[in-house]
Amino acid sequence: MYWGLGALFIVAMLPMRVWGEGYSIDESEAGWEKFVLGFASGIVAHEAGHVFVATTKGYSVSHDGLSLVYPGAKLNPAAQLQLASAGFQTQWVLSEFVLRDRSGNEHIKPPGDFGAGVVCSYLGVSFAYLTFLKNQYQGDVYGMSQASGYSRDRISLMLAVPAVLDTWRLFGNDVPGWVPALSVMSKGLGAAWIWSY
Repeated sequence: MYWGLGALFIVAMLPMRVWGEGYSIDESEAGWEKFVLGFASGIVAHEAGHVFVATTKGYSVSHDGLSLVYPGAKLNPAAQLQLASAGFQTQWVLSEFVLRDRSGNEHIKPPGDFGAGVVCSYLGVSFAYLTFLKNQYQGDVYGMSQASGYSRDRISLMLAVPAVLDTWRLFGNDVPGWVPALSVMSKGLGAAWIWSY
């Protein structure tokens, strides 16, 4: 049933208008510096999302190597799912801020180098969790899988859908209007599932 609704939604979005040009980095030193700063900011925001959710739920936060850990926390499945996915959810929101204008419409012109760096950090994290970080014991996908009972492959693929669409939105030329609509819908459905679990 849900796949049928999704297929109807996609078909309904096909005639929507097409959006502008894809991003390419400013080859100057300043362009690269802004991009790297945006990329680093996106990674920090991802981790800050975990810290924010953990502290609002009353958990202490520490680290074990590069992984954030929550010493002494007794996590039920819902809390574990919310905590493990908080970084992705933060990056979902940031990517929408970068790829949309102040009115909430998709940008016709590509974002600047800093904004593109922020989105690329999200795309990089998604790719890492789709491939080599998928089975990391203290990683986000592992935690989401443990909490939900879904396989790590399934969780990775669920996270890949908005990432692939946002890659198209950032780098594609003449992106169909259904692409950002489907991206936002997949992020919204993901967040609704996570917070109603």
